[in-house]
Amino acid sequence: MKVMSSGFRVRSKESNTPDPIRTYEFKSPNSELNYSELMIIGTGIDIVNIERIEGLMNRWGDHFLARVFTKKEIVWCEKRTRPSECFATRFAAKEAFLKAIGWGLRNGIQWTDIEVENDSIGKPCLFLHQRAKEVLETHQIQKTLLTLSHDRPFAVAHVILEGGNNEGSDR
Repeated sequence: MKVMSSGFRVRSKESNTPDPIRTYEFKSPNSELNYSELMIIGTGIDIVNIERIEGLMNRWGDHFLARVFTKKEIVWCEKRTRPSECFATRFAAKEAFLKAIGWGLRNGIQWTDIEVENDSIGKPCLFLHQRAKEVLETHQIQKTLLTLSHDRPFAVAHVILEGGNNEGSDR
């Protein structure tokens, strides 16, 4: 397996001209996708006040949860010691994804089309359904990266969307 970092550019102090971009190849052992061919299609970040989510949960209860979160997300978060922190980070992830595609809740995307799950080692992953999944195909997005964090009173999420070079895309 070849390990790779993304390309970078360094300017020479003497001539102020860029040195050649250095790239390293990375080939995932689990797929045929060569990540050196991917580029960032979109990035989004969102920060949420956990107390705001607690207020929505107290005011609207199950109606709020069912409108914004999938059944899997609700079950996962309700098992946590502090469910509101779990819901807040997932809410931030949904907002960050919407920012990364540059649409917001337009063009038919619903909150529940965007789902956050954790893999077997706890890493958060985005699972997209219906209209949100169509967006991936339309913009040739091949990989989503998600980071979640919280430190009361805030929860934050960052999403990066990667795909092939689609020069015909409007994104």
